[in-house]
Amino acid sequence: MEQITTKEVGPAKISFSTFLLKLLAAGTGGTVGSLILLIVFVVFNTLLDPLTGGQEAEYISPVFVFILMIMVFLSSTVGNLLSVFLISLTERDKYKRTSSALYQVFSLSLIIFLLMVPVYFITAASNASVTAYAIALHIIISAQTSALILEIVSNYRYALVGVYGVTFSILLSAAVIFGLNNIISSPVSLLFVALPVVWGSMAFVQTIVTMLYGWLARIYDKDFLSTQTVYGDDYGKDVEEEISPDESLKDESGADFLRKQN
Repeated sequence: MEQITTKEVGPAKISFSTFLLKLLAAGTGGTVGSLILLIVFVVFNTLLDPLTGGQEAEYISPVFVFILMIMVFLSSTVGNLLSVFLISLTERDKYKRTSSALYQVFSLSLIIFLLMVPVYFITAASNASVTAYAIALHIIISAQTSALILEIVSNYRYALVGVYGVTFSILLSAAVIFGLNNIISSPVSLLFVALPVVWGSMAFVQTIVTMLYGWLARIYDKDFLSTQTVYGDDYGKDVEEEISPDESLKDESGADFLRKQN
């Protein structure tokens, strides 16, 4: 007798140990990125003196802006790649396309870096201290897009859950950073805590949102945020099903076998 199995509604349940591992993974990646930022800042402390307010100068050398861009690019990219990689290790059943996610994270980090180049030059030309906030914006945007890439590439069915979770986490991390800004007088100090705060918030909020949504979906027996669920005028239309790489390979091999027989 053939056994019929039904797919569980909602994303897979997350254990408390996995929750802690995700926090540790995100915090580790963000901390490593901040350490790189700190090392570069210490090495080029003299050239980066305008950022700290140690000197007032009407003219800021392009070398200053160049070092800032490289410093932020290296720290944010390494921090994002490491965070994405470590988080993917916490749920191997969920994150099966880590290599593709890492490739896309690096590519988008490079694009964001190029788009931020004029922002750095504009802020440095107007007020060097404002450049610190441009760096924080760069870090937040790159981390947010990296987290979204991980969720969308590796978890297509519940990509919307990832979008909600990352969005809420950015609001929380922004609130924490602005709160620290009222306590810490130097904007430069905020740069060294930006990556751990942003990635820690994303791991925390994303996991909480996933757990809450899974609980609600199982209570109401409906996947509200599944990409396969349609609303409004889209109801009744065909929805493209996700095909795993293994399934696509099996289908192609079967087709080749039939062609050879004919």
